[in-house]
Amino acid sequence: MSTRKAFRLLSFISFDFSRVKCFSKRFLSVCLPIFLLLSISPLLWAYDFPIRNPFLATVAGTPPEQQVKLDHVTVREAILGLANETVENAPDIFWDVNKPRFKLAWQEKPAPLIFIIAGTGGRFDTSKVEFLKQVYYQAGFHVIQISSPTSYDFVVSGSQTHRPGLTQQDSEDLYRMMKASVERAKLFTRLDINGWYLTGYSLGALNAAFVARLDSEQKAFGFEKVLLLNPPVNLQHSINNLDRLLMADVPGVDDSTTLFDHFFDKLADYFRTHKSIDLDESMLFQVQKSPYALSREELALLIGVSFRLSVASMYFTSDAMTWDSNLIPKDFKLKRSDSRTPYFKKAMLCSFECYVNKVLVPYISTQDNSVSKELKDTTALRTLLFKQNSLPHLEGWLKKARHVGVMHNSDDFIIDQKGLDFLYDTFGQRIKVYPLGGHMGNLQYHENVRDMLSFIKGKGFPDA
Repeated sequence: MSTRKAFRLLSFISFDFSRVKCFSKRFLSVCLPIFLLLSISPLLWAYDFPIRNPFLATVAGTPPEQQVKLDHVTVREAILGLANETVENAPDIFWDVNKPRFKLAWQEKPAPLIFIIAGTGGRFDTSKVEFLKQVYYQAGFHVIQISSPTSYDFVVSGSQTHRPGLTQQDSEDLYRMMKASVERAKLFTRLDINGWYLTGYSLGALNAAFVARLDSEQKAFGFEKVLLLNPPVNLQHSINNLDRLLMADVPGVDDSTTLFDHFFDKLADYFRTHKSIDLDESMLFQVQKSPYALSREELALLIGVSFRLSVASMYFTSDAMTWDSNLIPKDFKLKRSDSRTPYFKKAMLCSFECYVNKVLVPYISTQDNSVSKELKDTTALRTLLFKQNSLPHLEGWLKKARHVGVMHNSDDFIIDQKGLDFLYDTFGQRIKVYPLGGHMGNLQYHENVRDMLSFIKGKGFPDA
């Protein structure tokens, strides 16, 4: 039995172990093989990621001592803009993002180029993108870093409709941006490219899958490898799970005001005791080892708040750019001196599903003539939108796309067993699932970095 098959069976057993009943006369035929498999599983694959709590892993990431050790190399890089795509009608508050921008890191010799697409709400220079840039640059790649279609800068100047959230539509915006960024990069410096690659994480991984399918039709790049890191499978399921984290029961927290006060007070107590806090990636590990450690529910709530902030930013920016008037009075252009707080507070009350109902459903109803009358119903149309913009929509293509692979975690709260089964059945030998890490928490873990480079370089996943 291969390690991959063994782990898949183990993940199923651990997920639904209560169904196995060990009657004495059936012990040898039913239970003993399971117990033997459980006992030898560490020999099949020892994964020593140290954090067992998926929420802590998500928030804190990989402990510094367990992170991959990268060489200190000088990165030749620059932030470049597409001046010929400047948005002329953007409100004054978006003056600094009224033209699309991306980040380029280039080698001084012929090299393959990899695009990195950020996750939900992430700009091209967010910390996870910067880390991936370091990994691939050190491995000899040119790198172009692209913002998520849900980030405020992309909503303003990268999106044709300024209404992100439709994966197929977002992938077309990304694809156009990627082609334009390569042309701009070639004007900026001599860029000798001898191969094309693509990766993305979280929502950016879902975007990357749709971009890869689009490229298989238009063939602007001809990607040699595409790697999806922790993608949502069923988009509606993932969104609902993230929204539910805001319902975590934390004593003393009953509204947004006390929520932020609660977290501030806890960190303030830690500060008073320790006199100083190193504001880096190890800070949360220090807090978690103290009497002021955040509970599982508090960590879940923190993740939920972070996601809601991303949705609120996307919703506010979209409304300001489109004058849909869900938040901002119609035809009112916000100026730099205007306060955004009242509108942002209102946006914070809206979940992603609320955004879909208020922004995407009305937009599709007026734009898509193929939407039948029976699908004008909000619930039916919302269900169709989620279905068409989730990974299973590409199932047939993904099964044949031997250059596309995926890495995921079985304890990631944006995916369930049905989603994992879909990934196993669709990707076969092109998938690596880790037992721990939460959502992207093990991105910097040395074993994960080894595996992502192995796949991108055409060697597949070890033990797959």
